[in-house]
Amino acid sequence: MNLHKDIKSKFNSDEQELLNYAELAAKKSYVKLYLVGGPVRDLLLGNVSHDLDLLIEGEIDLFIAEFNKITHSEPIRSSQFKTFKYKINDYEIDIALARTEIYQFPGSLPDITPGSITKDLYRRDFTINAIALQIFPKPYKIIDPINGIEEVRNKIIKIIHEKSFQDDPTRIFRALRYSTRLNFPIDKNTSTLINRDINYLNTLSAKRIINELFKYLTEKDIYKSLSSLTKYDLLHIIDRNFPTNENFVKHLNIFKEQIFSITDKELILLAILSSTMNTNKLNNFISRFSLSKRISRILIDLNKINKKISYISFMKRPSSIANLFDKYDVEALRIASIVTGNKKFTEHINNYLNIWAKIKPYNNGDEIIEMISIDKTKLSLIIEKLRNAQINGKINSKSDEKIFLEKLNKQLFK
Repeated sequence: MNLHKDIKSKFNSDEQELLNYAELAAKKSYVKLYLVGGPVRDLLLGNVSHDLDLLIEGEIDLFIAEFNKITHSEPIRSSQFKTFKYKINDYEIDIALARTEIYQFPGSLPDITPGSITKDLYRRDFTINAIALQIFPKPYKIIDPINGIEEVRNKIIKIIHEKSFQDDPTRIFRALRYSTRLNFPIDKNTSTLINRDINYLNTLSAKRIINELFKYLTEKDIYKSLSSLTKYDLLHIIDRNFPTNENFVKHLNIFKEQIFSITDKELILLAILSSTMNTNKLNNFISRFSLSKRISRILIDLNKINKKISYISFMKRPSSIANLFDKYDVEALRIASIVTGNKKFTEHINNYLNIWAKIKPYNNGDEIIEMISIDKTKLSLIIEKLRNAQINGKINSKSDEKIFLEKLNKQLFK
């Protein structure tokens, strides 16, 4: 298979130009340049790829300096592992140093040393991702020390070595994501190793776990991807207070029906995961995963709302519903309207967000004070009653409001 020819056909002209820039930078800095991992795998599968994952064998700092000059850009992110991310003309490029890794203990971040392309491929997660295409110097050639091409052809997810999940337990998350994305079954021995090593997930920081969970939201079929988390009883290994596998999958149906922003997806997933928690368990969840104040506030309000769904769904007076909803974060109400299965409750929230929350008196505060000659300290009470009357359909115009104010003034202040 002529992968270089496939590169020209699978990447668009802008992406090909970026590859040409990388080749020129490699030439100027006297390093070897490889396309690695997912892009090579996808090319072998005949899929369109828009990933540019590049590996440098040699002095990567020299390469980066040349690449910056040629592209008139700088990395948007870099790490202590000599990895660099660029965003150039809306295209992302990941550049890394060929390296070896040593894990001091399970779940730890690795210690790295520069290494050869072959050693770098041996440190990777799965055989299908341990393939490289040398693009400088020419001639173009495939580096496949672990028979990854054969596993691509066999369409199977297979671990590279027996301690892989112990070294980096996040590979368990990746095994499931790749399996559902590519529709590749997990190799029998690899599955056995997941079962053996799954408790090593507890060695990961909460931040790494939540980041891995959010990656499932970037998959094309979110429902299918997240559903895979029920395998190996993975959810309850992470947190025994997460919903049962059956309830979790049932909640995921909303990802089949609607399109959300990335932020919405993350909030919805967190709402689903915390849906069965009581207040104490929710607070522990928020603390463990170091959730932001904004997200914490939304989840706490969601927890309160969930306890009242049945009660709210039977409420009749619109103003009573609106006054109750005023106590909660608007974002919490919006997420609740998405995740709830109660149609009446969702109808109430939609009415509140689209109509009731936007209602204001026809007259401003000064006009109301002048109209009925009241003390300014009483204005907030008047406005509240005006709003409730509007919500309940008793006031539909400025003249209605004037009549209502006159009656109210007599009732309250005369």
